[in-house]
Amino acid sequence: MGQRTRRTGAASTLVVLCSLGIVSLVVALTPVPATAASGINVFVGYADSLRANATNFPTPWAGSPQTTFEGCLPVASCEYDGGAIRIANNTGSTVTVNAIAVHIHTCTYTGWPSAVLSPGADLIVTQLVSGATGGCSGPSPAYFDTSDIGPNGSIYTRNCTPNGIQSTVDVTVNGVTTTYTDAGQVLNTGGVDGAFCPPPGGNESTQWTVIGTGPCRGSQLSLAPATQSHGVGTTATVIATFTNSCGQPLSNVAVPFAVLSGPNAGRTGTGATDANGTASFTYTSAAPGTDTLRATVTNIAGAIPSNTVTVTWVLFAPGGGAFVISDLKDVSGGSVYWWGAQWWKNDYLNSGLAPAAFKGFEKSNLSPWCGQTWTTRPGNSPKPPRTVPGMMAVIVSSHITKRGPVISGDIVHIVLVRTNPGYGPNPGHKGTGTIVATLC
Repeated sequence: MGQRTRRTGAASTLVVLCSLGIVSLVVALTPVPATAASGINVFVGYADSLRANATNFPTPWAGSPQTTFEGCLPVASCEYDGGAIRIANNTGSTVTVNAIAVHIHTCTYTGWPSAVLSPGADLIVTQLVSGATGGCSGPSPAYFDTSDIGPNGSIYTRNCTPNGIQSTVDVTVNGVTTTYTDAGQVLNTGGVDGAFCPPPGGNESTQWTVIGTGPCRGSQLSLAPATQSHGVGTTATVIATFTNSCGQPLSNVAVPFAVLSGPNAGRTGTGATDANGTASFTYTSAAPGTDTLRATVTNIAGAIPSNTVTVTWVLFAPGGGAFVISDLKDVSGGSVYWWGAQWWKNDYLNSGLAPAAFKGFEKSNLSPWCGQTWTTRPGNSPKPPRTVPGMMAVIVSSHITKRGPVISGDIVHIVLVRTNPGYGPNPGHKGTGTIVATLC
C-alpha cells in the first residue's frame, strides 16, 4: 500500500558504567508504541448523500457501534459530498489517534481532533460542514469535497479526464506516523469529477475500501446458512456477513435481524459486525414449523437487505422426551426401529447389545442434542406419548448401559425420521420409520 512509517517522540538513554574491568550497559527507554500499520486498518471512502445510493454509501457512519465520528452533525441536517477516512483499531489494545492529514497534490487537510480508540473501535473523519465546495478549501476540513480538487488545489468541476493524482493520508497513532497512498483514487473518485463523468457518474459514494486497493463501491449483506433444522426447545444461530463489493469485511455495523414468517414471526434481534464483518442472531423456538429470516443494514441513504434463510423446528416426542435408535442404523434413507419390545434385538449398537429392558424411549433430557446424555427406566416407564407426529426428531446412541433400575446412553447424532403407521405406547406396538435428515 506504499506505507511509510516514522516515529516521533521516542527517546533512549545509554549509560556506560566501567568498574573493575567490567563494562555494563544500561539502556533506559521510554515505551515504544506500535507502528500505525501494525493492527491499525485504514479505509477510505466517499460520502455522497445528495445523490443517495444505500449500497455505495460508507457504512459504518455516524451513530454506528463503537464508532467515533468527526464530521458534520446532526446527520439529518447535513448534506455530505466529500471524502472520508476510517481508522479501525484491531491491535487488541487501546490506542490514541493523534492526527490525520490528507494530501491531494498541493492541497492538505488536517485539524480533526485526536481520538482514543478501544480495541475494535473505529474513528471516522470527513467534512465538518454541510454541503460541497470545489477546489482546495484546506487546511481546515470544514469542506472536504475531494472529488473536485485538481492539480495545485484548483477547482476541477466536470473534469472527465483522469488527472492521475493519488492522495496520501498521514495517520499518527501513539506518536507514530504512517503514510498511506490512496492508489485506488477513492478520495478523488478516480481523478475525475465523479458526479458528472461516467463511470460511475451521478452518485459519487464509494463504500469503505482498504486504502491502496479498490475502489470497491458497493456492498453486500449475506445471511447463512441457507437452511437448518433443530429440535423444538433448542437454539438456532444465523450469521450475517457485511462486506464491500470486493469482499473486504466491514466492522462495527449494526445488523437488525427479523423473523418474517413461521412460528416465531415478529421476533427480532440486533448484532454488530466484528473485524470479520460478521454478526449473529441466536434464538429458540417453543413450537414446530419453519421460520423465514432476513437481516438488514440501514444507513442514511437507505436499506441494504440480505437474502432470506429458513430455520425448521422439529418435534421430538410429544410431551417431552425422545425416542432412540442405534448408531449402526444411522444411515440416510434407512429404515429404523425406534420403539418396541424387540428394540435390543433390532438396534444392535456399535458397542454391542443394549439392555433387553430398554424399549426405545427416554424422558430425562427435555432438550436433547448432540454430545449430551440421557437416562430412563426399564419398559414403558416413563410412559411414552399416545401418538407421534409424521416427522419426528430421534436420538442416535452408540452406547447404552443399565445399572440397577437406571438405563443410560449417549447422543452421537440427532436425526429426523418420517414415522410409519402402527405405533402405540405399549411396547407390543412397534414404532418404525425412515431417516430423512441429520440435524446434528
